[in-house]
Amino acid sequence: MKNINTILFRRKNFLASIQGALKTAVPIVMISILSGCAVLDPQHLITRRFGNEAPPAGVALSPQLRQDAYDFVWNRVNEAYFDPNFNGVDWKLAGQTHYPRIMNATSDSIFWRNLDEMVAELGDAHTRVLSAKQYVEDKQKQGVSLGLNLMRMDEQIIVVSTSKNSPAEQAGLKAGDRILEIDEQNALAWWQTYSDKARKNSTERAREKSVRRILNSGDPELERDEVRLNVERADQSQFKVELKRAVLPRRDTLDAKLVEDNLGYVRLTGFDPKLNSSIADKIAQVKSSDGLIIDLRGNGGGSLEMALNLMNHFVDRKTFIGDRKTRTGKAPSLFFGLFPTGGLRLELSGKENAYDKPIAVLIDRDSASASEFVSGSLQALGRARVFGGTSCGCLLAYLGYANVPGGGALAYSEVDFVPLRGPRIEGNGVVPDVSIAVTRNDLIERRDRTFEAAKEWLLSQRKSMSLVAQ
Repeated sequence: MKNINTILFRRKNFLASIQGALKTAVPIVMISILSGCAVLDPQHLITRRFGNEAPPAGVALSPQLRQDAYDFVWNRVNEAYFDPNFNGVDWKLAGQTHYPRIMNATSDSIFWRNLDEMVAELGDAHTRVLSAKQYVEDKQKQGVSLGLNLMRMDEQIIVVSTSKNSPAEQAGLKAGDRILEIDEQNALAWWQTYSDKARKNSTERAREKSVRRILNSGDPELERDEVRLNVERADQSQFKVELKRAVLPRRDTLDAKLVEDNLGYVRLTGFDPKLNSSIADKIAQVKSSDGLIIDLRGNGGGSLEMALNLMNHFVDRKTFIGDRKTRTGKAPSLFFGLFPTGGLRLELSGKENAYDKPIAVLIDRDSASASEFVSGSLQALGRARVFGGTSCGCLLAYLGYANVPGGGALAYSEVDFVPLRGPRIEGNGVVPDVSIAVTRNDLIERRDRTFEAAKEWLLSQRKSMSLVAQ
């Protein structure tokens, strides 16, 4: 899951405030900050980036570094996780239970995987451990993958899509193909085996993402770069292919255009803060439309600031949309609360010339975090109708990765969200107003019934408004 940024003011202003404080702070305060003083920096907003001691390339983690990594992860979750009851998990017992497997892992990759499985006991997609290798890839916005998106559908494993220029695409795999075997094992049996092995997660939909991640990125216990598949086409012809995992870039995009019948279409693949400044221009491109489709399918989330910025374009006044919830009941802050990182109340400021036509939002099982926040909030406000499949159910937030001794990283949920109305989204997901299940035939025929249903509704709204005007 991508980080939903809960710091609700512009980063440059925050950094300017910190720099000013540091210039005037006495040396003893500086020492306290850098040593992780819980009073001055209770959320570790500064100090979480210290203490990352990665061994040289090719050198295994020492027993001491493994111990330091374990201690860091367990203690940080223990002191800072948003829920003091740890989602009903006995956190002390979880640490004791997983400790032998973590410390006795036969390789560093398995060590990091086992450490992640300890925090997975919390059943939280946002709380996770990255290995040193994964952390480097994450910072470079790339990752090892086959580029293969699969779905368990009617007791079959079906290709939903392939990433551009990925091994899967280059091998000729297409949406609608059926995977019969994975590494010479029945594909459904393989899927069930790894579904049972996959880390605990926020929902079963999130757990399915973990299964796909294992297939795409590899099982650390096998240490193999290749995957052999037996594939069935729509015409029932079969072929076998061997895919070799590759490093693929991860880049979020924001596109907007007018489509037929004077409807607007905005497609956002992730809430990358780098895209935030382009929102106004993209909305301007569809401002003349009679209705707007916002496509958040497959959107794993990202910046909350960007999510709020997007929604501001759809209301014309200050609008309450929910609350944040923290362990302390207070907003994260620095220096005795002198620099709070935004309040707990979530509001849209709105725009004087906001887009006021009907809006349809498209979501699916992979819509997570910030995309759930947007779709759920607009739905609760009555500002949009939601189409597609129930979303991931993965709406907690962390304030950035913390460096873990040994080169890895820890994300731990620090904020929950209380929606304007309806059930909590974490663990449940956003339920569409119009549910549409994707079928294999849809994929084979390249038919997008979710888009079709949204378009039909928008046109009906335009017709209704025309009749009222007459």
